[in-house]
This record gives sequence, C-alpha cells and structure tokens, in this order.
Amino acid sequence: MEKVAGVLEVSRTEDTHEIVIIHPDLKPDATGVGRIVFSPRHARHLANLLIENATEAEADAARKYLSQRLRGR
Repeated sequence: MEKVAGVLEVSRTEDTHEIVIIHPDLKPDATGVGRIVFSPRHARHLANLLIENATEAEADAARKYLSQRLRGR
C-alpha cells in the first residue's frame, strides 16, 4: 500500500486485481472503510487525467509566478 500526502492510500486487490483508493473523508462501505475501486483500465485513465491536470496546473502556476516577478521589478 502506498500513501499520498500521508492520507490517501492506494493499493490493489489480490483476487480481482482492481485498484483501490482509500481516504478517511470517503463514506465508509459495508466493511467500515471509505474506498473507491477501479478496474486497471479505469485506474490508468484516471492516472492520465491526473497527470494532464497536474501538468496544466504547474504550468499555470509557473506563468503566474513569472508574471508577478516581472511586474515586481
């Protein structure tokens, strides 16, 4: 199991080979744990969307930082 930011846990099931995301703010299921389960295909799609959005957010932040620095001179 991997942890992201100390809260979000990501693992996979041994029997169905699905990807599981666990977060304490998610509504608990029948086992008392808040989780989202993805097929490998959907997990890969989610990962690609996260990478695309993170890339755009980083580029926007860099542009904003540079714009503020240039105005501050």
